[in-house]
Amino acid sequence: MPLNRRQFIQITAALSLLTTGGLAIEVSTWWDTPASTPFQHLNDTEARVVNAIGEAAFPSGDTIPLSGSEAGLDRFFDTVLGAMTNENRSLLKLLLETIDHYTLVAHGAHFSNLQTTERQLLIEQWLQHDNHLFRGAIQSIIVFLGMGYTAHPTASAHLSQYFRCGFGA
Repeated sequence: MPLNRRQFIQITAALSLLTTGGLAIEVSTWWDTPASTPFQHLNDTEARVVNAIGEAAFPSGDTIPLSGSEAGLDRFFDTVLGAMTNENRSLLKLLLETIDHYTLVAHGAHFSNLQTTERQLLIEQWLQHDNHLFRGAIQSIIVFLGMGYTAHPTASAHLSQYFRCGFGA
């Protein structure tokens, strides 16, 4: 049975509405989700994303044998969220959820489920992204996590040798 123009428009409109509705439902499940134990603001997914970003941005190495995920950056980030307004807290939590889902189409998996090397490449690409808003959002997350990573006793003990202002003391 051939498809006429009217049927094509009706099918396209129905698919558009279903897609928009499905996307709205999916985003609404991300918005302002309750915290999971032991966190006060993050749920399990958001904490997993924080650790995945932390591990990609701050891998363990010979100089500092501590990865971002080992540094407990999820707990640090949860504390940072506590010092923010509800709106900013919700927007950052939404950003974490978006980052986790961003890789589904291109990589076939959530960001937090990708291999560390893939996540590292993505972080590097995102930090060079053409869209300044997206690039700035990724930079902001990494700056927050960098504060927690450098304040960790293992990292700060090594970094303190470069700063004579009492850092890490």
